[in-house]
Amino acid sequence: MMFSKSHGNESLRLRLWFLLPLASVLLITTVVLVLSIHRHVSEDIDRETAETARLAEHLYHEAIDSSASMLGTAMEVLATDQALHRGLADNDRALLLRRSVPLFAELRRKYAITHLYFSDANRVNILRAHQPVRSGDTISRETTLQAQRTRQTAYGVELGPLGTFTLRLVAPWFDADGNLSGFVELGMEIDHVLQLVQHIAGVKTFVLIDKQFLNRREWEAGARMLGRLPNWERFPDVVVNNQAAEDLPMELTRQLAESRIAERKTMASPEPGASAYRAIFLPVTDAARRNVGTMVMLLDVSAQMQALKRLTRESVLVGGIACLALFGLFYWLLGSVGRRLEQDTRYLLDLAEHDGLTGLYNHRMYYLRLDEEFVRRSRTGAPISLLLLDIDRFKSVNDRYGHLAGDNVLKTLGELARRSCRAMDIACRYGGEEITIILPETDAEGAVAIAERLRRTIEIHPFPLGDNKDGHITVSIGVATSSESIPSSTDLTESADSALYRAKAQGRNRVECATPCPVQAPSVEQPAPQSVL
Repeated sequence: MMFSKSHGNESLRLRLWFLLPLASVLLITTVVLVLSIHRHVSEDIDRETAETARLAEHLYHEAIDSSASMLGTAMEVLATDQALHRGLADNDRALLLRRSVPLFAELRRKYAITHLYFSDANRVNILRAHQPVRSGDTISRETTLQAQRTRQTAYGVELGPLGTFTLRLVAPWFDADGNLSGFVELGMEIDHVLQLVQHIAGVKTFVLIDKQFLNRREWEAGARMLGRLPNWERFPDVVVNNQAAEDLPMELTRQLAESRIAERKTMASPEPGASAYRAIFLPVTDAARRNVGTMVMLLDVSAQMQALKRLTRESVLVGGIACLALFGLFYWLLGSVGRRLEQDTRYLLDLAEHDGLTGLYNHRMYYLRLDEEFVRRSRTGAPISLLLLDIDRFKSVNDRYGHLAGDNVLKTLGELARRSCRAMDIACRYGGEEITIILPETDAEGAVAIAERLRRTIEIHPFPLGDNKDGHITVSIGVATSSESIPSSTDLTESADSALYRAKAQGRNRVECATPCPVQAPSVEQPAPQSVL
């Protein structure tokens, strides 16, 4: 009996010695696993946040530049109106008003242009087409001052007294003798830029403006005019841009009020079921290169945070039963998250590098790849040639058949350009209806032959126009080849562009080389199908 009792105590002791370390190992393993889950999910969120931040910044600057380009095009149209030139040179407010108001109405309807100014050579406003009752004040915004200093067109984002951001483009106009007549300014609110960033990057976007750049009375008046209740004292150093489409989340509001918001910090509302966000900051710079505000982008990470909480609970539960099962579940879940993030990363990289319509490399990648080829050329000495294609009278396709037909033409042209490329060639959409093809290790003669072959292929190819209709287009092609006089990617692009313009000027549907080539194929080899243009 004593033996049995002693044996029973020993068995209990052995069990305790075995179970306590095992329980400790399981507890430590569970804690380590939970901490590991927290770390991995946080890293995943960090990577997604970083990718979103880069995408949002790229979209913002691209949208600003694109809008400025559109304003520049509108300004070129206005500059062809001789009546406006006379009215500005003569300070004839009545003529400017009569001529510009219908033009401004058309610009506003088609392109959302909200401002049109005419100012004399001393920057004194003659007419605001969008507010004809106001005039006589001196325009001292940075874009106008830049245009006055440089005597060239200037553009940039300007912060208005009402707390709104406007993209402005100011062009100096000169009379026939080269004397400065005055300044013409076009402007548009950047709401569409913020909406584009918000939509494509999948974030909530708010702009915070530094109070030092605002007049409180004017800002409060602007808020009331926009139907908002002004609250200047809401935050210590900033106010919310009056163009905000929705209210700030409660947690962001609280942290701003306490001046303790941090970059890429997860903000979770204390309310059950509310969303959690990661904050991303992008400085907002005006035309004077001042950081006048901050674009706050909130990336919704609620799904990731909920997954993290769920995994923590499951880990604690499963860890008490079987550590190996928990490890298996963890690795399976992490693999699933990793595959999803890889897919998202590939999608974002493709979006950043390729044109969404044609599938070709975009404008940014064009210069990156061309610079790479010039670096390679510095080692090998091999020539680089460039083809710059432009559809002849492309606007008439859109006018006659609609923009969907124009898109079909661009898609088909992109496919033809891609199929014509060798493995080493690089096809890019340069912009609008212009396509570039980089030809490494190709001299001028070879480039002209390739260009002429491509021109003829395009000329005879049927392009779908919709409604089961096909048509034909033609292209003009500029060819340039690197040399001692063309030593850089910028010079090569400019040379090809000049050759393209020469091809346009000499009748279109032809290939022109930037420099004389030993052999250049004739532009027309046989009667071409009738063009849709």
